[in-house]
Amino acid sequence: MNPFTHTLLCCALLFLTLKELTEACSCVPSHPQQQFCDADIVFRAKVTGEKGRPTDPMQSSTVQYLIKVLKVFKGFEKGNIHSVYTASQSATCGITLELKKEYLIAGHFQNGNVHISLCGLVTPWDTLSQFQIKMLTQTDVGYLQGCLCKIKNCARESCNIHERNVCHWPDSKNMIRDTEHACIKKRDGSCSWHPALPDKSEFNTHP
Repeated sequence: MNPFTHTLLCCALLFLTLKELTEACSCVPSHPQQQFCDADIVFRAKVTGEKGRPTDPMQSSTVQYLIKVLKVFKGFEKGNIHSVYTASQSATCGITLELKKEYLIAGHFQNGNVHISLCGLVTPWDTLSQFQIKMLTQTDVGYLQGCLCKIKNCARESCNIHERNVCHWPDSKNMIRDTEHACIKKRDGSCSWHPALPDKSEFNTHP
């Protein structure tokens, strides 16, 4: 291989590597309850079909999933939903759904359509914990009522424990996987974790 050809191949490889890095999906760590609260609509649905997936896997487009909504937990006033849309590639935060499978879906409206992504709350229904299902279905003490509060990740030294409308989470890695806690508004107007979090030092033992 002559030096010129070698240089061209190296440049092409570098370009593809940089392109992949710049196009990679990047999400801000967020607690499942906060994803629920930030969404326009949240519901349980069964996937019944798929449209629009490109034949070329390198081609970026929008995929439409046909769904049957089984239960709406937030966004009751939005009307009937029959499909959701997502990017066809994970690099642009697209998410793949399995046909005939039921999901908990939290989406955002764009031009009248529900859009979902890897950064949002989209979880197979059969993987939800009993606590999560309870928080979804209860309106008096659950995720919906907890939307009066805000969940923030912060280092122990920077947490402002006097913020009444905030629940603090000391570990961003474990925050996005938490299925056993909810931030609930109490009668005195303050917000706190239900059930209470373990001692913060325990979070430092996780990798």
